[in-house]
Amino acid sequence: MTDSDNQIGHAELLQQFRESEDTCRPARELSERDRDYYDGKQLSGDELETLRKRKQPAVISNRIAPKIDALIGHEKRIRTDPRAYPRTPKHEAESESATDAIRFVCDNNRFSQVRSGTAESLFIEGAGAAVVAVERNDDKFEVKINPVPWDRFYWDPHSRKRDFSDANFKGVVLWMDEQDAIALAGPDADKAAVDLIIQGCYSSTASSGDTYDDRPQFTWGDLKRRRVRVLQHRFKRKGAWWTAIICGGGFLRDPQVSPYLDEHGIPQCDLVGTSAYIDRENNRYGVVRRMVSPQDEINKRRSKALHLLNSRQVIAEKGAVDNREQARREMARPDGYVEVNGGMRFEVADGIALAQGQFNLLQEAKAEIDASGVNPAIEGDASAPSGRAQEMMMASGLSEMAGVFEALRDWSWEVYRQVWYRIRQYWDDERWIRVTDDERNMRWVAINKPVTQADVMIEQAEQAGQPLAPEQIAQLRADPTLQQVVGIQNPLAELDVDLILEDGPDSVNLQSEQYQSLIELKKADPASIPTKLIIEASSLRNKDQILEHLEAGGIPPEVQQQMQQMQEALQQAQQAVQEAEQKAQDSQADAAIKSAELQLKQQELVIRQEELGIERFRAETERITAMKPEPQQTPPASGVFVG
Repeated sequence: MTDSDNQIGHAELLQQFRESEDTCRPARELSERDRDYYDGKQLSGDELETLRKRKQPAVISNRIAPKIDALIGHEKRIRTDPRAYPRTPKHEAESESATDAIRFVCDNNRFSQVRSGTAESLFIEGAGAAVVAVERNDDKFEVKINPVPWDRFYWDPHSRKRDFSDANFKGVVLWMDEQDAIALAGPDADKAAVDLIIQGCYSSTASSGDTYDDRPQFTWGDLKRRRVRVLQHRFKRKGAWWTAIICGGGFLRDPQVSPYLDEHGIPQCDLVGTSAYIDRENNRYGVVRRMVSPQDEINKRRSKALHLLNSRQVIAEKGAVDNREQARREMARPDGYVEVNGGMRFEVADGIALAQGQFNLLQEAKAEIDASGVNPAIEGDASAPSGRAQEMMMASGLSEMAGVFEALRDWSWEVYRQVWYRIRQYWDDERWIRVTDDERNMRWVAINKPVTQADVMIEQAEQAGQPLAPEQIAQLRADPTLQQVVGIQNPLAELDVDLILEDGPDSVNLQSEQYQSLIELKKADPASIPTKLIIEASSLRNKDQILEHLEAGGIPPEVQQQMQQMQEALQQAQQAVQEAEQKAQDSQADAAIKSAELQLKQQELVIRQEELGIERFRAETERITAMKPEPQQTPPASGVFVG
């Protein structure tokens, strides 16, 4: 384990770390100050001492922490899930298994919490990272996602890209007990050589900064506690990534090519990092950096205004009071009493006007810090008239943070990609993974499962709609001639997929308002909009499974039978109602005819009675006419009768 035994020397790699430590030291100190400001430690020792002498309390109005907490809360609402899509048609069926495998690893590692921790470091210090590695558990390999605290992450100071993709080296600083450091060398290492290396840590020189120091702070080693500083170093050599574990005294694990490969067999760096902002000197910083200046102004002006309100000045002629010091003490008291010599000028000038000016400037400083970084509208306005208005307010609040959230999204995608590479490379045995994406049912997915001839026959019978009985299945599985492996179910190493990120649920916005409008249209006219369209437009977690049930008629047989019986009963009831209505109509028709006939007969009787009356009138008239005597004719005056 000496430098002469390796092509890559210990001094060369140690120099890379020291270069990062020395070059990035000013930026690290500012990032440490940013963390202090978030934690409310915003006054220096000299300022606290000045306030103590004034007997004035240290008042800090921390407006940075709520802003960062709002960003972290929004990050939790927009978390993403990976989804694998096939690149070729033959992998379309197996791509869902790749999605299940990646999500299984993320759930086991609680990646949502890892992402939130990285987001916090990104917002405050300006950089965050995680290691996607593999650990052996008994006879199986498990993929691990380990978060890296900001103060344990170092990188190439010449890297200019946000994701450190152009860095020539990256690493993690660890402080551990001496025995744990010796265990990193492996069981086959020379114990005497390792002990010599560890002893070299205690004699190493101190570092230039304290970011990577132990807590409490030490140098490369603490002889009293027997603790040493160890570097998990990653570096590029001839285009390939290498790894080594080093300390101040030498190599604990010799340099070797990274064991983690991508889909093309190229060694990969398992340390995935990102940063929020980069200045022209390649220094990384976070959102807090832009709020420090207005935060200082808020604290200073508030403290100054409080001091002016508690202070009073006196303008007096010489000899106005007998004892100036006693008068000064009395004026400082809230119930002070001062005797003034007659005829002498003695005026009290308070600082209310000056304090008012400080308060006005304080309001401007608060408005400035509210407008910078995170807009208060990021949380939306519950009194907004519509989802569209809330969507516009949230977009306004997040427009300044678009670059930071994009960096976090790209980092998440790279972690998912690295997880997929580890799965393809190390999951070469049969295993079952638990998938809990269904809120009601848990399912199991087989990975790299050997498929026998008996399995093929059983599956063919199920697809034909004639499932075999348990006794028949047992006989097929017991037949040695049918145990030949004819294929592999979900062979992840052979899959060729693309990974994309699916956005998580968001708060009320334009999409939810449109969906609500669609629901109202469905209520008004149920037949105009299919139910399938309503489900597709929704944000239901398991809408894919619901749509599959609708398309495949996925209703249980017993429910279908009940629905059919209810349908038949409904039809019978409708038929009975129609028959009753028909009978009722027939009965009403008969009654109407009889009524009409009766009315007709009544009319005929009336007419007959009228005819009889007329006949009797005629007969009586004729009788009276016949009995009346004929009158005598009187001749006219002319004597002539005219007939």
